[in-house]
Amino acid sequence: MQFDANNNVVKLCAKGMDLEGKGRKKEALELFQQTWNQATNDFEKFTSAHYVARHQETIEEKLKWDKTALHLALKINDDNVKELLRPCI
Repeated sequence: MQFDANNNVVKLCAKGMDLEGKGRKKEALELFQQTWNQATNDFEKFTSAHYVARHQETIEEKLKWDKTALHLALKINDDNVKELLRPCI
């Protein structure tokens, strides 16, 4: 699986990463939450959850989102995703 540059969730996550880099973390989180709400498949949800997790205020909330991302990633039947997860499992 390749990241599709035309995928709207991928586009918005890239925009959110740009906002992060500019120190605009609140706006980035809002964008990542928007991608979570717009996600239509496990790959999009996994990608969104990963970025939402990065902006949680508590360890418990971060862990919740990281677990969500991991569970979604494990459902994706793709060797590239499995390779990304190899250090985690």
